[in-house]
Amino acid sequence: MATIYQFPTPIPVTNGNYPQFKFAVFGDNLSTVTTAGYLNSASIEAGLPLSNADVVMALYSFVPQTSSGSFAIFTVNIAASNGQITLTAWGNPGDVVLPTTANYIAHFTNTNGTLSSAASNVIHAGNIQAGLSGTAGTLASFPSTASKGSLIIAAVANTGNTTTTISNAAMGQASVVSIPDPGAATADFVIAPSALVSGNLVKASGTAGLVVDAGAAIHAGTTTTYAGGGTSNAFTVTGMASTWVVTASNLTSTNSVSITKVVPSTNTLTITWSADPGAGTTVNWIALTAAI
Repeated sequence: MATIYQFPTPIPVTNGNYPQFKFAVFGDNLSTVTTAGYLNSASIEAGLPLSNADVVMALYSFVPQTSSGSFAIFTVNIAASNGQITLTAWGNPGDVVLPTTANYIAHFTNTNGTLSSAASNVIHAGNIQAGLSGTAGTLASFPSTASKGSLIIAAVANTGNTTTTISNAAMGQASVVSIPDPGAATADFVIAPSALVSGNLVKASGTAGLVVDAGAAIHAGTTTTYAGGGTSNAFTVTGMASTWVVTASNLTSTNSVSITKVVPSTNTLTITWSADPGAGTTVNWIALTAAI
């Protein structure tokens, strides 16, 4: 229910003029006062009708105990279709949309210089800086769900007066890159300071999260079937080289035997057993392209 201490009442010295100035006192805030229909029933009950030619000067958010409130000037719009009354704060180029919120970023709402601190997508064509040399500043982003933390980007002191830049490589699609939960209070990103070779293993360089190319790739496979009849067989393995480091184990064999020797060579893997493995023999192998 509207809290109205004084209905829009004609100011005597302007009574009969066009436009007609009236004064009112509202206990409600600006958002409520400017809601369509706020004055409809009240104006009728008070016997103080309004017209589209009226200008209402008013105190809103008025507190009788302290005689304090905020002042604004309103124009009146009465809808022809249903008679609904709407008060609109009188605006001029360069005005500030009230109420403002302390410590919020002010931004333009139109091309006439109107300023507001209301929530909005704010754009700046240049750089945005948080803090300055000797004064810390952070960038914080909050999720849509309340009380679920935030993502903060915060700088720490470098060894020298240098800048750390984080940027994306050119991507061929829209991408969302997520930071996984490390399961601990502190963690490091894994970063390669130099180029890696496609297909190669990587290895840690120190303990701070840096990785480098290990200089080797890992390969694995299963041989074709050997029918037995001897203690050694050369299997064809396309791409294998004599420099590879290979280990192997029996996958299937008729006889219970062990592998005593594994020798890689160009496109070939030669296996030697402790005895004839028998028919249906296959071997699993795994190899590094070079010693690490």
